[in-house]
Amino acid sequence: MQKKNFLLKVKRSRRSYFLIYLMILIIIGVLIYLRKIGLTIPPITLVISIGFILFLIKSIEVHRMKDWWAITNSALIQSLGLLNKNVREVGFSSISDMDVSKPFFKRFLNYGDVHVRLFLNETSINIKDISNPEQFVEDFQIIISQNRKNHHGIGQE
Repeated sequence: MQKKNFLLKVKRSRRSYFLIYLMILIIIGVLIYLRKIGLTIPPITLVISIGFILFLIKSIEVHRMKDWWAITNSALIQSLGLLNKNVREVGFSSISDMDVSKPFFKRFLNYGDVHVRLFLNETSINIKDISNPEQFVEDFQIIISQNRKNHHGIGQE
């Protein structure tokens, strides 16, 4: 697939990894607390803890990079996977509707999922864990309506 001009590109929000970041902070807090009360932390425990924290942070970033969604002038592009990459391009004319899913925890942190349903298939494209999904849908609908206006206005002169 050629590099295209993306009008909008999204990937998973870091907010969706809130619980993992919280776990990292708890590990750091416990290490600091143990040090503060005078307990000697064995060096191997410190090395394992720091290694685990770095592994978690790197895993989060790799997981975020592997899936992304983009909007061009005429299509929605979905790219899934890092090593086995599956890219799907869907024209605006194939999109029937969209909806946003934000359970309580996601609503609290302002991220969620967008489900894009297609006319021809019974499947949908699920854009998972993006920041401010309502704004994404609003921007996407504006792009689609501009595309339809430009597309229908070409032959009418």
